[in-house]
Parts: sequence; C-alpha cells; structure tokens
Amino acid sequence: MSGPVDARVRPPLDTAETFAPDWHTAAADHVAWLRLRDLVPGREIHRYQAQGLWKLIAYSYPRAQGAARLLLIDILGWFTVLDDHFDGPPGRDPEQARALVDLLVNAPADSPADPRTAAILAAWQDIRRRQCLGMSDAWARRTAAEWARCLDTFVTEARHRADGTLPTPDDAVPLRRHASCLYPFMNMLERVRGAELPDRLRADPAFDRLRAHTADAATLINDVFSLSREEERDSPFNMVVILQRHQGADRPAALAAVRAWIEGLRRESDALRESLSREYPDQSWYLRQTARLVDGVHRWSSTTFRYHHAVTGHPN
Repeated sequence: MSGPVDARVRPPLDTAETFAPDWHTAAADHVAWLRLRDLVPGREIHRYQAQGLWKLIAYSYPRAQGAARLLLIDILGWFTVLDDHFDGPPGRDPEQARALVDLLVNAPADSPADPRTAAILAAWQDIRRRQCLGMSDAWARRTAAEWARCLDTFVTEARHRADGTLPTPDDAVPLRRHASCLYPFMNMLERVRGAELPDRLRADPAFDRLRAHTADAATLINDVFSLSREEERDSPFNMVVILQRHQGADRPAALAAVRAWIEGLRRESDALRESLSREYPDQSWYLRQTARLVDGVHRWSSTTFRYHHAVTGHPN
C-alpha cells in the first residue's frame, strides 16, 4: 500500500492555522455536548478531538457564529459518531441498519432500551430541534426528507456488505452523493444565514446540478484522502476502490481518474455558479458558499488525523 494521497486534486491550500478564540470555545462546548449526550466514551475523547472535526466547520463556514456555529459542529460530530457506529454490527446487518434508520427518521417519543441507540437518538432529536429553529415548516419538511435519504444510505451499504457485493460506479455516484451528508450541510447554509432560498431557484435544474456537483466533488475529495484508512479497514465504499474492482484499474490509474473527475466537477460548478448568479443575484451568497464547502472538505481531509494517523503516526 502506498502512503497518503497528495493534494493534487487542486493546488495545496495554505495550511497555516489561526482560528479566532470563539472557534476554540465552540470546540470545547462541543466536547461538553458529546459528554452530556454520552456519544463518545471518556477514554475515547482524546482520539475524537485529535480528528479536529470542528476545523472542517471553520474552513467551510468561517462566518458562522454563536449557536449556529455550535450546531454545525454538533451535527458533524453526531454524524461522525453515527458513521463509525455503522462500522460495527449494524453496518453488516441490513435489518439492524433499517431498524436504526427508521428509529431516527420516525423519532418516537419512547427511548430505545439499548443505551447506545438511545444516546444517538436523543442527540439526533436535539440537533433537529435546534436546526429547525426560526425556519419555516416547509424548510423543516424538505430538510427532513434529505436527511432521510442520507440516512437510508447506511441500509444500502449494509445490504452490500451482507451480500458481499459492491455498487457499480454508476450506482455508487448517487449512493455516495447522499451518504456524504453534504445535502444536510448545504441546507445549513440557509440556517446560518437565516434566509430561505426562493422556490424559483430550487426548481431550476441548473441549481439541482450545482448541488449534486458540490456533493460529488466533496465526496470524491474525501475518498481520495481517506483511501489509505479505508484500505486498512477493508472498507469498499470509496470511489477509488470501486473503480479498481469494477474497471480493473490499478491504484494509480483509479486515483488519476478520480482526480480528473473532481477537476471536471469543479469547472462545471464554477460555470453553473456564474450562470445562476446572473439569474439569481440575491442568492449569490449561497452559490458562493457551495464552493467554500468543497474547499473546506479539501483542506480538512488533506490534514486530519482521522485519515492520516495510520501512515504518519501523528496528527498532520
């Protein structure tokens, strides 16, 4: 196995890290929330903190403040805990996966008997309540539907693991697009701004393409930088691995194909943003932020201890 993939998906970003004190305060508040919600055992807190998840939010939403900033970090932390939970038995048993996802989507009033499941559900209910504060009922319904689609990918992946199968590249694109949680985080752009997008923009096919390209580019970037970790864990849900297995490509060729794919998505996204900004100038803030989300994923994925500790032996 070769070492960590380099940053040739785009020219290296400035790696100097200076964050306002409020970001460090939010990171500490997030850890307190994790402890309160029993999401991360005390013995694992240090390792969890080493991933620097809050930095992904700082890179992607640099102007987020106060409660919105903490909410973003809590959402990312919760989803990461959930994703890691599916590395265990629920991720290999479609029935267990379905039961947990249905529990989250339906959010019953009664707490589950299993303490781990109960903690995940209670934290989910907390972040959804906070996420919908100040937003319309229509926004809440729309975002709930996109959360459900995101969570349902855990069931699909569990079914593949149980059957010993791997999605084709064509099937993997929509699966990975929604598994990445990028749609819920794009929805948070409105929540942070305190402004909802007009229906006319939402109905524009070009806007749908931009959101899909944003999710795809961010997911593929993550696949590039997480590849070594996923190879060590024999986790097949990575586009580089999928291209190797379905197309017979070797590792360098598959990586080159994914890098080229990312660059193509970025070029097309730039063109879509330019066109949409002319048509919807009042929503140019959202369009610009989709680019920042992708850049934030790139910067964080290229440096996080989560992906690079196995090779370097220390946080980057």
